[in-house]
Amino acid sequence: MNSIIRQRFDTIEALLIENPVIISYEVLRCVIAPFDGKLRIKAVLSDGGTLELFEYVAESGGHIHLLKYSFHWQDAQTKLKKRWDNASHYPNLPNAPHHIHLEDGLVLEITDVPDVFSVIKQIEAALTQREDN
Repeated sequence: MNSIIRQRFDTIEALLIENPVIISYEVLRCVIAPFDGKLRIKAVLSDGGTLELFEYVAESGGHIHLLKYSFHWQDAQTKLKKRWDNASHYPNLPNAPHHIHLEDGLVLEITDVPDVFSVIKQIEAALTQREDN
């Protein structure tokens, strides 16, 4: 087991526990090998929506490299809000394979590769803003 990957996955779980817009979560898969690891989590949000997180990471020289990811956010009626991923199904986008699917069906390029932490921060901001209005 890789202790650096274990620490990353533990940090993700701590964020889910501490975040006010995450009501509950379930670890669907957590595999940590000597050089890589996979984490899949389904979280229930304060508005009744869900967030499904998937990361496949590798560790090299003490650094984590995000190899594959999908962060799927949907509302309580199971309608897509956003999905960030790096599946190779949009090869012509700048910065492919990184892209984001929007609720209106558009697919846009991503210039900054997201991680679990930035995605949760974006969702928290959106849900908090909704509660304030």
